[in-house]
Amino acid sequence: MKKLFSTILVLMIVCATEANAQGTWMGQGASDFTYDFGAGTGSGTTYNGAATAKSSVSSSEVPGFLPYPSSGFSRVYTGAAASTGGFTISNPGSSPASLSLTASNSTSAPNKFSVYNVADLSAVTSSFFTVSFGNTNATTGALTYAFGNSASGTEGNNIFNNGSILQGGANAGIFNYLRWDMTATTITFSYRGTDGAAITINSSTFSKSGGPYNVEVYANNHTSPQEYTRSSVNYTLPSGTFNIWVNGARITGSASLVNFPRTGELALGAPLNSFLLQGLRSTTGALAPITVGNFNIKYVPTSTLPVSLRGLKAVRSNTTARLTWQTLSERSNAHFEILRKNTSSDDFEYIGKVSGEGNSDDVINYSFTDFNPIAGVNYYQLKQVDKDGKTTLFGETVSVSFELTEEIKFSQNAGKISLTVFAETGGNGNLLISDISGRKVLAQSLTYKKEFNNYSYDLNNAPSGIYVVNISVGNHSKSFKFIK
Repeated sequence: MKKLFSTILVLMIVCATEANAQGTWMGQGASDFTYDFGAGTGSGTTYNGAATAKSSVSSSEVPGFLPYPSSGFSRVYTGAAASTGGFTISNPGSSPASLSLTASNSTSAPNKFSVYNVADLSAVTSSFFTVSFGNTNATTGALTYAFGNSASGTEGNNIFNNGSILQGGANAGIFNYLRWDMTATTITFSYRGTDGAAITINSSTFSKSGGPYNVEVYANNHTSPQEYTRSSVNYTLPSGTFNIWVNGARITGSASLVNFPRTGELALGAPLNSFLLQGLRSTTGALAPITVGNFNIKYVPTSTLPVSLRGLKAVRSNTTARLTWQTLSERSNAHFEILRKNTSSDDFEYIGKVSGEGNSDDVINYSFTDFNPIAGVNYYQLKQVDKDGKTTLFGETVSVSFELTEEIKFSQNAGKISLTVFAETGGNGNLLISDISGRKVLAQSLTYKKEFNNYSYDLNNAPSGIYVVNISVGNHSKSFKFIK
């Protein structure tokens, strides 16, 4: 009896330790999404490839081959050329259960499992699942776990619910993926680059005989950094990046990379509401298998996320810089501070602010005009300030160039002329206005500063005729002819 009690106690401690080890987001919601292969009602335990493509979709109301999800859709698919491989559910009707996917031997038709269009998930999620490779002797095959956004629940509408292969090239909705490629002796572990190609992380994290592996993916598709705590350690995840943990260790890529970047195929701010598992190209020998356990997704509710910003742009408009941006949602947004620096300054400086909407779930458009940019390249950032004083610095930086070339401008309005000089450094120059015969009307020395310099002259008392303006600034000079 004592031995039994001790065993139960140890199991309880292990379970509690594993539960506490999972990271928790700052502001994480009380609810989460779980897809349990043993819960709900499915049809059978196997779904194998055939000569023609086929799929089975389960909704929260109607199950197919897979048990129904509590939200959204789950789906299995085998391609037309994928007459090999398929899916098997182990321990159906019980929990925990698992799903085994065996890759196809095709290079063009995958076997795919996906869960998509899950309601309420946000741009900040953490996914937990187990994975193993069943001590396989497969020497070829690519197995992929991808996560992102399905903009539609209609089957066949996007990469999460159609028959397309997720490999190179752009695929709308993808945030990134984890990929396992079988070799004769190892499993190469990779993530997806911005060009769609697989970028190797290592060949040591996963092995054919190891597992099950506990995988955790912390993904931040929000426009501001997010924080999570794991085993009493705080981690800051920059916008548009994700962390990978396997068996309690944070994975590091080349050059000590831990914050893996998004691919750019999904707009910042979009919720991460879908994932898929794909297997194909097991062309030699045994087919490559992968077995996954129950998926659990935790997230920060959209209602508690800070301002979701996108599309910061800066364009030059004559002698000004115009900044524009949008918010997809706002919570307690007091205002934005506009920060600027140039190549000769070390830090960004405050140059103005724009009031925020406060609270909104609509798209709000904002703009700010810098009427006094600095000569050279101007860099801009935004800092958002909550009504309680909390600030969020958005990492995206935009720039506008105001070089000296062709930056001596002339304009005329009736009897008045205006000159704008944009100089890289301060100094002295000269101005000469003469008529067509060369007679001087005005000769003047100029002192200019590093930035925009505006000069105006009233020539209403001069006789009508053709005039020439010559202006020199440093090593630059320019002439303008006008008629009065």
